[in-house]
Amino acid sequence: MVLRPDSETPKIGVQATALVTASFLSGAMMSLSAIGIPVFLDTDTNSTHLLRQWARLYHYGHIYMPSISVAATGLFAYGALRKRASNRKQWLIYAAAGATTITMVPFTWAMMDPTNNTLFRLEALASATASAVDLSAAQELVVKWAWLHVVRSVFPMVGAILGLVGILQELGLY
Repeated sequence: MVLRPDSETPKIGVQATALVTASFLSGAMMSLSAIGIPVFLDTDTNSTHLLRQWARLYHYGHIYMPSISVAATGLFAYGALRKRASNRKQWLIYAAAGATTITMVPFTWAMMDPTNNTLFRLEALASATASAVDLSAAQELVVKWAWLHVVRSVFPMVGAILGLVGILQELGLY
């Protein structure tokens, strides 16, 4: 479907904001695994410091990332509800974009919590008794966490891609 000059351009502000938000979230999350963790692994020479840095990274990520995921999901949901109310077929793709974006949360609970909990336990142990944790064991767990985090980062990226498809459909470009 190509837009005619006399037709009204679809309003895509909410959907575009959701797309940008989900894209930002995925990129921010991916940078933790792709840049932050390798810096930790290359520069930390004892497990206490590595585990402390990981715990602080987790702390700040935990403050911002879930709320950004909820915001992107809410924007996709709002866009989906608006399209559904006006009987536009794109509502389903925006609903799928929102559902995919928020899937990072249950993925965290189901797949990452055991690794997170182990890292927190080791961090507490390492802080209480200096060098009580083997560096290579800590590095191995942090690498495992980084790979799980890469997978988690894909959910908002797929949500953004679905949102883009919805926008392109609305504009008649797909």
